[in-house]
Amino acid sequence: MRFQTKALLLVCMLAPALFGQSQTSVLYGTITNEDLPLPGATVTLQGKVLQGTRQVNVGEDGTYRFTLLPPGDGYQLTVTMMGFGTVVRKNLRLSLGKSIKMDVALKPESIQDSLVVTAETPMVDTSTNQISSNFSGDFLDNITNDRSMSTVMAMAPGVLEGNNPNMLGGSSTDNVYLIDGADNTDPSSKTWGTQINFDAIQDVQVITGGISAEHGRGQGGLVNLVTKSGGNTFEGNFRFIKSDVDWNEEAEGKPFDESTRYTTENRFAMTLGGPIMKDKLWFFAAFETRGKENQTFHYPTMELFEGQDTNTQVSHTPKYEGHYLNLKLTWQAAINHRFVVAYNEDPIEFPLRSYLNYENYGDPFNTRREQGGETAMLEWNWNISDASYLTAKIQQFDSPLNNIPADSAERSSALRPVQQFVTTEAGSYYPSFSAPNSHYTSTREFQSNVVTYNHFINGGIGSHDIKAGLEFRDSEYGSKTDLYNGGYRMYWSERSDWGALLVYDDQRPAVNTHEDYRALFIQDEWRMNDKLTLNLGVRAENLILKNADQTEIVNQKFGDMLSPRIGFAYEINKGSLHGSFARYYDAIGDWIVDNSQPNQRYNRDWYWLNPDISALIAQGLRPWENPDDWAQINPEDHPDMWTYRNTSTFGPDNNLEVFGTIDPSHMDEFTLGYDWQLTRMFAASVNAYHRTWKDTYEDTDFDQDGQWSFLTNEGTWRKYRAVMLNLQKRLGPDGFQFTTSYTWSQTRGVSTNDNSTAYLDSPYQVHNWRGKLLDVPHNFKFNGSYTTDFGFIVGINYVLQSGYAWTPQIDITNVIPGGVNEDTTEEVYFESRGSRRLPNYTRTDLHLEYEFKLLNGRLKPSIYVDVFNVLDQRRIIDVDEDIGFGTYQTDAEPGSQEYIDFVTTNSPVLEDAAANFGEPTLYSFPRSYYVGINVAF
Repeated sequence: MRFQTKALLLVCMLAPALFGQSQTSVLYGTITNEDLPLPGATVTLQGKVLQGTRQVNVGEDGTYRFTLLPPGDGYQLTVTMMGFGTVVRKNLRLSLGKSIKMDVALKPESIQDSLVVTAETPMVDTSTNQISSNFSGDFLDNITNDRSMSTVMAMAPGVLEGNNPNMLGGSSTDNVYLIDGADNTDPSSKTWGTQINFDAIQDVQVITGGISAEHGRGQGGLVNLVTKSGGNTFEGNFRFIKSDVDWNEEAEGKPFDESTRYTTENRFAMTLGGPIMKDKLWFFAAFETRGKENQTFHYPTMELFEGQDTNTQVSHTPKYEGHYLNLKLTWQAAINHRFVVAYNEDPIEFPLRSYLNYENYGDPFNTRREQGGETAMLEWNWNISDASYLTAKIQQFDSPLNNIPADSAERSSALRPVQQFVTTEAGSYYPSFSAPNSHYTSTREFQSNVVTYNHFINGGIGSHDIKAGLEFRDSEYGSKTDLYNGGYRMYWSERSDWGALLVYDDQRPAVNTHEDYRALFIQDEWRMNDKLTLNLGVRAENLILKNADQTEIVNQKFGDMLSPRIGFAYEINKGSLHGSFARYYDAIGDWIVDNSQPNQRYNRDWYWLNPDISALIAQGLRPWENPDDWAQINPEDHPDMWTYRNTSTFGPDNNLEVFGTIDPSHMDEFTLGYDWQLTRMFAASVNAYHRTWKDTYEDTDFDQDGQWSFLTNEGTWRKYRAVMLNLQKRLGPDGFQFTTSYTWSQTRGVSTNDNSTAYLDSPYQVHNWRGKLLDVPHNFKFNGSYTTDFGFIVGINYVLQSGYAWTPQIDITNVIPGGVNEDTTEEVYFESRGSRRLPNYTRTDLHLEYEFKLLNGRLKPSIYVDVFNVLDQRRIIDVDEDIGFGTYQTDAEPGSQEYIDFVTTNSPVLEDAAANFGEPTLYSFPRSYYVGINVAF
């Protein structure tokens, strides 16, 4: 990958750039005497997370300003001036990404010698239109958590639970993830990248609306996480967490898909941070082991799979093994120059299909997943003056994901092919006799270089906090799939009563997509007066995608992706009325490149088996399950039993066909809300959203020749509307803290995917596609805790939401003559998208902890238990959507325009109803437990 050194130096010299306070906080205010500005005062800020002391002199207008402040508790602000009494504000909390206003009034020494106040910072940032939720590491410690970032994200309003959560109508791959300002988004999957030790978290900000121009590449939400950095005193912790499947409630024939809570594991985690040289050089290190065993279920035989009786499933405890390592070094090289070096890694291995609960594999242990990697970051901060600062950042990300046969020498062959039996009632099953059907390797890496500058101007009409910038990012990602791990696939169709051997001649080399991404952005936070702030910004992005030959396939120019980000905030009675309009482009287009890669053609030979399935069974043979029976018909020893049908060619021929132009997809967002501070300890908000996704690009193969064509599907393809109510209480002397929200939302469209969709893939994938997408109209959440005076902590997480919308699907036979999928079975929507709905979902989690204080509070051991789904409410979260088999009632010739017109506007007629349609296939997880010991110092 190229290293943009020259460009980086050029930006340092010529272009102001932006990073702003998005990974830090800002504290500002006015020093007054008798309501008049008081220039000349000295304002000093200190705190354990600050790594030293900061000091500024008050300007002519009486204002002061601290930037690049680490988020955290325990800040102390001291204001001094000759002839006036000193004022000290203690125990201030600064939240990540927030600008906090703290005005101070001084009185003459003759009236007041000094004043020390334990103060609360405002809970409402009255200068921003950005909508976000903040969770400190301390808050997360006091509630039930499974040490998963997806759990933290799901606490924010508008976010749906999931391993990669859907945020405000976006897909699970629409989000952007930052750790210490470094991008932690996988360039290939667009999901969370490197994992970290949960105890390393300082603060998390989940931004769900009005995202400023400094951020791009996503259309969902932005997760902004900052880790601890160490200070002038040594601090850390040692944690042991124990879980055991035997402690948990039995599944009772109700399978579930949960890999984080229902586990057996002895988990060790430790952190340590402190000074190497006080006030000069600090370190922070975190390490965590992973060795969990997850309880999963599968059908050991095809007969049991066809019966779909979950009580007949066999339970396994596959193991997920690896570790998380996080390192950070901070060096205050000079009074105005600071360097930060960070490194994270998370190598993990597990048996793929067993751990992910694939119930349709007779041997779910025959493939191993290897995932995880590393990311490294170097950052330089230069405080040029009290009004300006510059940040330069270099990052390297490398996190491959591979699926490897458990026995690397085991490949499919004519003597032992991949056996796929498509049952009439339950779908595909891979018996234990089958060879492993997966061999997948991937590259996922990028290098990012960002230089950022921030300049504050106080004069004219109000003040301007101007940010502008430039980002370089070079990515390389791609994968190599060895089709059916050797190319031999035996396909049995019970409904059609035939068997076919499909032999793939796959000589494709591994090819990667090369992505060059550039972004320019500028933003002005214009405080026009004490009440009104305008946030005016624009972002321009350039995306170039090249294939393995370095041939340019996609070039979306700066002028093609201009994103205005405009908002306002107006202070009313300690509250803020705010609104915004923003456009977000998605840096995606790799599917087009995949179809433009060189040397990606491969062949498939199709051989019919004689006799058919029913005849084999009549002879007492079941060759899809029994290797001895397969030996009696395999094509190597019995060629007379096989008839050659045809050879099909697949893959791109490097002649990409585009109808019109490929336009970048964008999402337009409007927000309007009001945040208000009800009391010193309570804040509430109401926010409304309107999001519209437009101009998706589509891939289509209506003639079924295996060659994909591309076009821009203009107009709206997804729409999201929501109203969210939120109430927050911060921790006070009463020991209570919580955040709770209610969300009403509506999601409509044709796809839940990230831009490129399965819509229009074939004539059968058109009708009934528009409808409800991940539609959850009602969602209530509560996360909070209560701490007693004697060290006992009770935390509660609660969620109540509408069930997901789902759609009956019907099996049909693809009858388009000469097509690469002729005679195979396709699933199509039988009713309009989201026509039915699952029951409501609810869950309560409980955290109980007792903390001791030893050595005058310097050592704080604690014991705790987390109980997930404490009421053991087993809710249905998925059902069998296959309604049966059907045909299209038309006399039109298959493949003709009349036929295509008919199937794109009509549903098939159900001819053979499936017995298990609508039956539950997945439930929420049973009650389970974590027991932990933590020693903090």
